[in-house]
Amino acid sequence: MTDAKLDPITLEMFWRRLNSTVDELAATLKRTSFSTVVRDVNDYATAIFDREARLLAQSPDSTPGLCGPLGHMLCCMLRDNQPETLIDGDVLIGNNPWDGSGHHNDITVTTPVFFNGGLIGYTVSCCHHVDIGGRRATTESRDNYEEGLRIPHLKIFKAGELNTDVLAFIENNVRSAGTVVGDLRAQFAANHVGCERMRGICVERGWQDLQDLADEIIERSEALARAEVAKLPNGVFRHKAVIDIENGEEVTIHCKVTVDNEAIEIDYGGSSPQVKSAVNCTLTYASSYTTFAVNAALDLPIKINEGTLRVLTIKADEGTIVNCTFPAPTFARTAIGNHLAEIIYCALADAVPERIVSGSGSTPMWGQYLFGQKQDGTPFAPLNCINGGMGARPDSDGVSCLTFPVNVGNTPVEVLESEVPILVNKRALWEDSAGPGEFRGGFGQEFEVEVLADDLGPLDDILVSFRGGRFIHPVPGVQGGGDAPNGELYVNGERQEPGIQRTLVSGDSFLCRAPGGGGFGNPGKRSQASLKRDLRSGLVSEDFVRLHYGDRFLTDAGDD
Repeated sequence: MTDAKLDPITLEMFWRRLNSTVDELAATLKRTSFSTVVRDVNDYATAIFDREARLLAQSPDSTPGLCGPLGHMLCCMLRDNQPETLIDGDVLIGNNPWDGSGHHNDITVTTPVFFNGGLIGYTVSCCHHVDIGGRRATTESRDNYEEGLRIPHLKIFKAGELNTDVLAFIENNVRSAGTVVGDLRAQFAANHVGCERMRGICVERGWQDLQDLADEIIERSEALARAEVAKLPNGVFRHKAVIDIENGEEVTIHCKVTVDNEAIEIDYGGSSPQVKSAVNCTLTYASSYTTFAVNAALDLPIKINEGTLRVLTIKADEGTIVNCTFPAPTFARTAIGNHLAEIIYCALADAVPERIVSGSGSTPMWGQYLFGQKQDGTPFAPLNCINGGMGARPDSDGVSCLTFPVNVGNTPVEVLESEVPILVNKRALWEDSAGPGEFRGGFGQEFEVEVLADDLGPLDDILVSFRGGRFIHPVPGVQGGGDAPNGELYVNGERQEPGIQRTLVSGDSFLCRAPGGGGFGNPGKRSQASLKRDLRSGLVSEDFVRLHYGDRFLTDAGDD
């Protein structure tokens, strides 16, 4: 750059430009993707980095579990592909769970950005792909080798030329090859858009690179983040959570939050050892949701970047459920990792109650993977997300049918029915599913599906992998708020255990009830107007109100 020091207007303008660039990158990815997982569920991440692999901007619509590990994945890719060996037109690919987001389905694509012959940064995208080979979406994997194709850090493009050998190798090891390759090409296109926009800034300003801009963004962001941490009370805050995983098995996560002036340390020391079922978390994935929780609690007026991340240190013992070692199976790492934000907030509940959220019914994420073939032989493998309720906040009710902290969308019924030969008989808010409190949790939902028959049904059977949790230990309320009820799963009317995989034929059905969010504050302080509104809407029953709020709230349930 030629500017000795960026003036505030220039800094703000181009900082915003970088953030709009990742938004455009994300929009390109979604609009050109082939799968419901990316297009409708938002299970993707996009980001841009400077030439030193420092995060400058990431898409706010992405899932934290995919966004958070991008920086570590980029560094691992550059370890195996040294920056000085890269040339314009190279594109890297990889999906190692310990380098990236924790399981094989998430493939990362990195494109180095060159301007006037010099490396100025990187655009990075990661998508959850519908299939990656191996055993299909099950917690029964005995080790990481059973969970599909593990792609080393390779060049998928060399000097602008597609490496067809690498692409063919991937294509021949996945079941839904057209969708997987289509989503990969969407990642290539999205990254290219980001490259063009980063080069455009240099052309517009006459800069040779973006380093002065990056330095200023990171320096100012770190200073602001440390100032916000300094507002928190110093101290050591602890919480222990017991989590049911499957078949009655439980694990324990210990969390110690240390606030020391301008820095925060989170230590998961003492947590349960890694387990045989595929719910183990890599440290990269656990760190992602830890980082998200801290940034959300700080409520910074700026977007996350390298500077905001520097206030936080994360520790976890190797070989534990939150820092598993190879070759532990990790496919369903959401069963553990999604809980970490809630655990941190429970630790901080008494210290900073105004900054936290109660437990959420989509912790962990609820949904189903559906595998099979249509009558014409076309394969399908969508992820159907059915979000529970978000926890209540210090000053408002929780939001219904919102996945927190995962940030994935509810799969539209019309999209699901167009891709899979099923009929959705019911999708509705689940009555009495929200935890009571001065502010109640958001409501979960009921989702009932029937497999179609005859020429409308599948070619053969449908393999369904059920995801969810909170079957034993309920969604917690905080500050006196009540817990939300446990989740429920039925197949053909029979109650099921979590983590199961079932084969369904024409006429079979399943019903999922994803829990609501926990309550916040004493239920006795809830306003009568709010309770009347919930009663009139059919969201709560009189029995529920009588049990949790008392008869006095039933004296007049009519209009105010």
